[in-house]
Amino acid sequence: MTCILPVLVVEDSFLVAASLEDALIESGHRVTVAASVAEAESALAQGDFAAALLDYMLPDGDSLALARQLHATGCKVAVVSGVDREVVPADGAIAAHFAKPTDESELIEWVQGVTRPSRIAAD
Repeated sequence: MTCILPVLVVEDSFLVAASLEDALIESGHRVTVAASVAEAESALAQGDFAAALLDYMLPDGDSLALARQLHATGCKVAVVSGVDREVVPADGAIAAHFAKPTDESELIEWVQGVTRPSRIAAD
């Protein structure tokens, strides 16, 4: 039985978001895309996510509070950002940090790795 796990992508660049969405769907995930913190919070109000890929700097602020909110629901969170690593504060809510540009296969591998226990439990 294949379990389709929900993944949240929060990215303000349409092209980057669309590319990530396509790659995640191809790897068997259900994907919700948001372009801002507000859109992501709205998506989170609709349901939980197994993993999230968050751009750090968004049009309506940084995504640290969102990362903490997602983490509190059991979601695994990675920041995918073009800002220097030193700009993104170390926080227990952030499981991984990827610098842009990032190879999509690396992000897919991370998502698959952090969601594997959920997949086994759901089967």
